[in-house]
Amino acid sequence: MWVRPVGLEQAQLLARLGARVSLVGRVAPRAEPELAERLRAVFAEDGIGVLEEHAVAVSVDGGEVVVRATSGAAVRAERLLIATGRTARTDGLGLAAAGVDVDERGFVVTDEFQRTTNPRVYAAGDVSGAPQYVYVAAAAGRAAATNALTGPDGPGARVDYTGLPTVVFTNPQLASAGLSEKETLERGHDCRSRVLNLSEVPRALVNRDTRGAVKIVADATTGKVLGVHALADGAGEIMLAATYAIRTGMTVDDLADTWAPYLTMAESLRIAAGLFRNHLPTSCCA
Repeated sequence: MWVRPVGLEQAQLLARLGARVSLVGRVAPRAEPELAERLRAVFAEDGIGVLEEHAVAVSVDGGEVVVRATSGAAVRAERLLIATGRTARTDGLGLAAAGVDVDERGFVVTDEFQRTTNPRVYAAGDVSGAPQYVYVAAAAGRAAATNALTGPDGPGARVDYTGLPTVVFTNPQLASAGLSEKETLERGHDCRSRVLNLSEVPRALVNRDTRGAVKIVADATTGKVLGVHALADGAGEIMLAATYAIRTGMTVDDLADTWAPYLTMAESLRIAAGLFRNHLPTSCCA
């Protein structure tokens, strides 16, 4: 069991409002380990307790909620927020009668064109089991509407998930685009990666917040950028450029040689790319 993004965001929000907060579950297990480790340190600074175990039981004792983990460790609190993900609410829609199948979790089964098992019915958004982001729902909705209106002879619109960006709105933000190093290796790529500490980024120094890092994952042979990951103030703003780089097939050399405005967090992309040349991390102007 792992704490979902909303759980991380709410935990930090409540802690900074003065509440004593404990998290039960793994913290950002899908993030790059270098960034997850730094996020744990940030939470420790905020006074957030973390028990990275699976919760097995919840009870009430003396007016308090008690959560027990696999090791037998227990966390007591006045309130419990469960943030373990979303489930589909498709019961009662009569989908079976319409010939629309759902998977074992209740999500509507669709093909790459958003078409369900009933070829006259299309589905998009969270109900289809796609990545649960509003911009994914919007893109899938456009594809579904296009295909439903144009039929099998139409353009066959589909969603391209290459370079899909994600952001967890903690402070600092945890963001990524494209593949993690683990995913890259699982797909058979021989890859290289570099990690840039924010202490090497002028914008972070000016902000007086150097707790994060930027990581780039690239193909070891071609140098093509496969993934960009960051824990930083404004990390989400970096991901648009990262997505462009991934979708257009840019290499780390392309990134290192591309203009980057000084004193912006986006400059960290160019500095991190330069590390693949075994250069010391160097800003243009500092």
